[in-house]
Amino acid sequence: MTHEDRVHIERLLDIHRASLRELEVQAATFGDLYVPPHVAYQLAEHRGKIAKLEAQLNTMMPLHNLPPHDYERFVGRQKELAEVRRLLLPYPKSRYHMITVDGIGGIGKSALALEIAYSYCDGYTTLPEAERFGAIVWISAKRSYLTADGILERRQAFRTLDDLYAAIAQVLDFPAITRARAEEQRAIVEQVLGEQRTLLILDNLETVDDEDLMVFLHELPDPTKAVVTTRHRIDVAHPVRLTGMPHEDALVLIDQEAVRKDVVLTADDREQLWLRTGGVPLAIVWSIGLMGLGGSAESVLRRLGSGQSDIAQFCFAESVAQIRGRDAYWLLLALSLFATDASREALGVVAGLGEDTFGRDGGLEELLKLSLVNKEGDRFSLLPLTRSFVQSEAAGMLEWLTFARERWLDYFFKFASTYGGWTLDWQGHDRIERDLPNLLAVVDLLTSRLHLGDEIYENQKLTADLEALARHIISFIAKVKRVCRLRGYWSESDRLSHIGVQLCRLTSNLAELSFHYYDLSLISYSRGDLQQAQRWAVETRLVCEQDLTFSTSFADRMLGRIALDQGNLEEAERLLTTALRDYSDNRTAFGSSNFFESMGILHEAKGDLVEAMKWYQRAIDNSKQIDNIPALASNLLVFGMARYKCGEVVEAIQYCQEALNFARQCSHTDGIARTLYHLALLDRHQGERRSAITNVRQSLNLFRRLGMRQEQAKAEDLLRQLGESA
Repeated sequence: MTHEDRVHIERLLDIHRASLRELEVQAATFGDLYVPPHVAYQLAEHRGKIAKLEAQLNTMMPLHNLPPHDYERFVGRQKELAEVRRLLLPYPKSRYHMITVDGIGGIGKSALALEIAYSYCDGYTTLPEAERFGAIVWISAKRSYLTADGILERRQAFRTLDDLYAAIAQVLDFPAITRARAEEQRAIVEQVLGEQRTLLILDNLETVDDEDLMVFLHELPDPTKAVVTTRHRIDVAHPVRLTGMPHEDALVLIDQEAVRKDVVLTADDREQLWLRTGGVPLAIVWSIGLMGLGGSAESVLRRLGSGQSDIAQFCFAESVAQIRGRDAYWLLLALSLFATDASREALGVVAGLGEDTFGRDGGLEELLKLSLVNKEGDRFSLLPLTRSFVQSEAAGMLEWLTFARERWLDYFFKFASTYGGWTLDWQGHDRIERDLPNLLAVVDLLTSRLHLGDEIYENQKLTADLEALARHIISFIAKVKRVCRLRGYWSESDRLSHIGVQLCRLTSNLAELSFHYYDLSLISYSRGDLQQAQRWAVETRLVCEQDLTFSTSFADRMLGRIALDQGNLEEAERLLTTALRDYSDNRTAFGSSNFFESMGILHEAKGDLVEAMKWYQRAIDNSKQIDNIPALASNLLVFGMARYKCGEVVEAIQYCQEALNFARQCSHTDGIARTLYHLALLDRHQGERRSAITNVRQSLNLFRRLGMRQEQAKAEDLLRQLGESA
């Protein structure tokens, strides 16, 4: 339908509607009981013509020049689609006239914009009239596109404001726009756009450098709206930012493309493709396209991780070229050294910017505008594809990379010394937990420099430099491991302990060796693996016996708890009593509450609740005196459940709730899990089914994460008793 056709139909509609109104006035003068046949006939005739003209107009609306879909079915991005549609609502429901869809190349910006545009075309007749667009103008500034055969160049059709004017003139069939003198065009365009609600879609705006165009977009005439796709963020527009597709949506896209290209993928191939691409849609489509041409899944996945693939070049090469040699470039290279994400402070240090916070913040802002980094809170990260590309860049800067990696190591050594270890600064522990992947990466890098095998031989020797490095790693692990144990990263704690055991044996560091064996025993015990717990506790005792400056009390306490769980009360009493005596003789008071609590558990197992509660109270008093929050949470829990056994349910709930508050204060994960489970038991006793279900489900999730199988089974059984599926 041409512009003239549309104008003609609208004029006919106006004529028939005016005639209909006159006839309706005439009919009203006759009253409801009688309308002359000729008037009734004319009413029906005009109504029929109006309906036919409206249908004809609607089926041909809106006017548009949209390209065809380049995908079979649009997948995911439902949240972003809904957000863009919300922003495109007419005033006053939305006050935004320009919306940007931004993100790295290949993230799906153009596909999202096209899906939005077609939704307005296909749903035109069902939309409220105020929300319809009478015209949709699409114009693209893309200069290249990616296929399985490589990056192909194309003629850039959109470079200036004049090109946009030409597209508007074509879609609206208003050639007067392009025929007018330059100084008159703006006024004509504004007049034409003001006659109907128009949507302008400008694709790949980052390749356009025209100040007049930006001024025009900032001053769009009502009721025009514009959607702009760009790799560069525009501050004056409302942004909708695209990152990698979530796991579920990415797998749907992978399966869809695999069917299209007749590619068979295993479940592991699908997972690896999602991980390597970071959920970037173009990378997924490109990868499966290569497989469809005969490439194996293994070779394509390897190519994705090289940083030199066509997809990496297509997505990042142009943007990185714009910042090479500037602060933003060094910050980008520095970010690739981090295991996951990084703080603003850490990036500035590792990039070598020192105290130049202005340069650091300006560089990070530039990276955000180029969509090269993602930001969450005050942390910065890279998509897997971006990381591969940047690491490839960094490999060519060998001298810089060497010094940057040493700055990275030095930063985290200072960081761990400041916030880790046996501190009561729980906010410091929060910081350690937040950077735990980076801290573990430090351990991996340093241990790789020692070239240790899986086994340590008794006669194995280290050079002086390597021995100094080993002691350095031992000290670093000690700063990190407590957070792992308290916060529920038990697999990581076990791994650090095993590394610590190796290094302590090589350096004859018996003190730290005993702590590593004890931690292995403690976590094995918490997981219900009594055989392993006993093995490590015996190793702890043997080490302590070699160095008489260290008491065997912790090992004996652990062995006593194991004997208690095995039902050997006599052996348990001997070990726990000996442990308490030796600890009191050889140690400070910091760990006393753990021994007092164990004595309470012993007496409770013997059936003497009165004596048990005396020990529990003693443990509570000691923990409060020295502000031992993790121990206090445990003390309050066992004391509360002992009160429950005495029939004091209300008091039991109060003590357990207090225990939960303290466990959460220090984020003691297994303490939180145990307390939630026991609160669920108390809730069930009180008939509070909903609360019981909530608490037991939370505890079950934590038990599963920690690998506490016995507790997991109990929680699952409690859920079934409450009528819920586990």
